[in-house]
Amino acid sequence: MSSILFHKELFIPSTIEGLNNCLYIVDEIKEKYNLSFDTVFALHTVIVESVENAFIHGNKGRIDAEVRFFISVSSSEIFVEVEDIGDGFDIENIPLPSVNSSNENEGGRGVFFIKTLSNCCYTIGKGNIIRIKLNR
Repeated sequence: MSSILFHKELFIPSTIEGLNNCLYIVDEIKEKYNLSFDTVFALHTVIVESVENAFIHGNKGRIDAEVRFFISVSSSEIFVEVEDIGDGFDIENIPLPSVNSSNENEGGRGVFFIKTLSNCCYTIGKGNIIRIKLNR
């Protein structure tokens, strides 16, 4: 296991400003640790999807409910962890979005993007914490 080069934990409100505070960290680390365009894109996308899911599904849109956001960077990996106050979910039981469906339901797309862009993702505890790992 490689040593941690950077880590940060934030407690953010369930607002666009809270999400932006998480994304500022991507700007902070992309040049410092020479992240590729593909890594920055994947990191940005998994942060947006996981934090927005925490706001909407976990915290049920309550702007007074905080989300815990944690990120760490090592020489070979980036870890993201997002925790909300919700009841949790089973990431393995989220149906894949249907490409051929005429249904406008977008359910499951965020988790699909997270699974596709990360090397590993899973929920822990009661399912209200998602851990995501990306290679650098």
